[in-house]
Amino acid sequence: MQTLIKTSVAALTFLVLAGCQNQIESPELNQCAQQNYQCETNCEQQSIGEGLKQQVCSGKCVESYNQCKVQAEKLGNL
Repeated sequence: MQTLIKTSVAALTFLVLAGCQNQIESPELNQCAQQNYQCETNCEQQSIGEGLKQQVCSGKCVESYNQCKVQAEKLGNL
């Protein structure tokens, strides 16, 4: 189960970073992706062996990333 979670987190992080790299003109989205990567990395380090704790932490990272992305997109439309 823990391996599945780690694989999912790695895949999510890769997709987020890959999506932001497609929009090179947006340093704000790049910043969101970098913050998300750090958040996910911190979750992995703090919750070794605790699947539910890592899932909750990872969920907070995704929520934070989504809020950051919305704000970055608003800045891009100004």
